[in-house]
Amino acid sequence: MTPTEPQPTLFPTSAIAPEPPPSPDFHGITLHEIQARTLLNRIRGAAPNGMGWTLNPYRGCTHACTYCFARDGHHHLGHNTGEDFQTHLYVKTNAATVLRREVRTGRTGDQWVMVGTSTDCYQRAEGRYQLMPGILRALIDYRVPFTTTTKSALLRRDIPLYAEAARVTDVLVMTSLGSLDDRVRRAFEPAASPPRARLDTLRALRAAGVPAGVLIAPVIPHAADHPDALNALVDACAEAGAVTVFPDIMRLSPGARPWFLSQAARHLPPRLHHRLAASYANSRALPPHYVQQVTDHIHARAAHHGIPRWQDYINSLGRPGP
Repeated sequence: MTPTEPQPTLFPTSAIAPEPPPSPDFHGITLHEIQARTLLNRIRGAAPNGMGWTLNPYRGCTHACTYCFARDGHHHLGHNTGEDFQTHLYVKTNAATVLRREVRTGRTGDQWVMVGTSTDCYQRAEGRYQLMPGILRALIDYRVPFTTTTKSALLRRDIPLYAEAARVTDVLVMTSLGSLDDRVRRAFEPAASPPRARLDTLRALRAAGVPAGVLIAPVIPHAADHPDALNALVDACAEAGAVTVFPDIMRLSPGARPWFLSQAARHLPPRLHHRLAASYANSRALPPHYVQQVTDHIHARAAHHGIPRWQDYINSLGRPGP
């Protein structure tokens, strides 16, 4: 955090090129339709009644977030972790059928299923394949507790299903948002929904009676960690009705780091690029004292609004966290 240094000195308005209009098709993107054998992935060491499973209907992501840890997995598919990650998408077209078979057997027990933890389950391909309604229907029918995490306003299409789910099981939708500044979004997650659209989605979920919070992540050092910016972000989350917040400071996995730094060199102001390169040159994360400082600041601001920490919110439901 840099409380004495105003944000515009690092991120001038002219630093990021205007956002191009969205493409109406998938030009330049290869969609690999695959048949999944299983959809649920067990979380090692998960506690009973806690966060036990992950579920991702897509591999690769057109949001093109430069820092995404899921880039590492594209090596196993024979692709690079840079451009290929956002142009070669794998679509599990039988996702709903496989999930229904798995939850019918009671495989998940009383544990939560975490949907969209690696790649966004509401990325642009979801508009074509519409896998999520079938996934949600399976979770609803078998009353499986679940979370969904997304950066996309496309989730609003399925709010009636989330409202139905919230009436029969524990549900928590987490909007991922690390900054209110759209320049930050265009620089680091260029094809994700703008910050205000994500907050509008949160607001619509709460209006429908769906528990929803904000994954304040990633907080990008030097670009989005100024105390005033963090205060404004938490205030906006509170105004939109967030039931909890979970701060997370940017870490760079081995597969993501080269791409992140190369894109930073190409698209960011030199001073910001140099500071990020120095911070992450030999480490995937910033020092623990910095991470704790930012995390404590966000939690303190949230407490000012009466917003509990994520762990405390989950505990209030009678379920342990991971």
